[in-house]
Amino acid sequence: MGSMVFLSVGGLEIDWGKNRGFTDHSALYQPSDLKEIPYYYVDLDTDEDIIEYKDGLSKPLNEVIDRIELLGHTSEACKSEFHYLSRLNDFNTELFSFENLQKSISELDIKNISKRYDDEHDFGKFFRREIFPKLNIEKHANDPHHAQFNACYAMENLSSYTILHLLRNNPIARTLTVDWGFADIEYGGWVTREEMICGPQANDKFLIITEGSSDAKIIKHALHLLKPHLLDFFDFIDMEEGYPFTGSGNLVKFIKGLTSFSVQNNIIVIFDNDAEGVYGYNSCKNLNSRDNISILKLPDLDEFNCFKTLGPSGEHFLDINGLAVAIECFLDIEKDACIRWSEYKYSMDAYQGSLVSKDKYKLEFLRQKTIKENYDYKKILLVIENIIHECVKMKEREVLKSFESLPY
Repeated sequence: MGSMVFLSVGGLEIDWGKNRGFTDHSALYQPSDLKEIPYYYVDLDTDEDIIEYKDGLSKPLNEVIDRIELLGHTSEACKSEFHYLSRLNDFNTELFSFENLQKSISELDIKNISKRYDDEHDFGKFFRREIFPKLNIEKHANDPHHAQFNACYAMENLSSYTILHLLRNNPIARTLTVDWGFADIEYGGWVTREEMICGPQANDKFLIITEGSSDAKIIKHALHLLKPHLLDFFDFIDMEEGYPFTGSGNLVKFIKGLTSFSVQNNIIVIFDNDAEGVYGYNSCKNLNSRDNISILKLPDLDEFNCFKTLGPSGEHFLDINGLAVAIECFLDIEKDACIRWSEYKYSMDAYQGSLVSKDKYKLEFLRQKTIKENYDYKKILLVIENIIHECVKMKEREVLKSFESLPY
């Protein structure tokens, strides 16, 4: 029979393989996800169910979905895959639409799906026998009889990532983990543990480049604290060897060089939201025509619209968006924090300012080993979410293009 490997949510196995014939799902997991998970067997002599606990990878569904989206498999990609399969198999999406499928999967009681089935058949047959009768198609399809055939065609070739994404809105599935059971193929000598616990590949990662080393350190630490389940998707410049892009001018030169030759990395460039940063951002945002390079700046915030500033003419409350917002402004700063204006930038027709005591705020943040109960993370979380959103969009474009290029 061979050694089996499976990807499952509760009792629902959404992908499986044998020996060396399986889909690699290592990008969904981190080394910390290694734990004992249930493996289901049937005793051939007594026909009784057997559950054994062995090593495998296990992660909550919502965290797996976040990682799937960083691979580009978003809701829009799921819909594109469904419609591609509808064209390929010539089934009528008016009888059973993507929205019908979403609704049906959201109501599926996956805890009551039988764990006994013939693992020799494909997911389409498994879907017909075990899942389809539980979908309440008559509630969601215009013509339930014909919808059955359309739904089965749709599910036969849907990727496991689309099925996982559809389960996001299932209230039972949201409480469960996504388990990858590789123990049997490891024991059988078909794979090594290192092959199964290796995380995302290089072409699935994102290189974050900022104006200075402080920006990179703060963003990396924010990911560690607030989005630890995604940290391994991001690479940063080695700051111990001297940061090469200090200042917006050097960063602009680097970006101009990047656009002149082919680069394979997925790159996210982040400028400050001060006078120099905005000037650099505007200089570069129209240069880039590559799908794997995104130019960002730190976001404008309403709370920066009226911020205390100090200058030659004294204390004033001014809008510092685009003039003096650096990464430290997104940390938990004091209510009376202020910006000190420094030099006038003639090329930008604006004064450059910086946050007073910014090193104090930075060090306080970087010293945190875990989330602090009374610390305000809302602003820095917004920065992280903006970066992740841009990364998801970048990879989504790649996946959508792949469906457009497929023959049918």
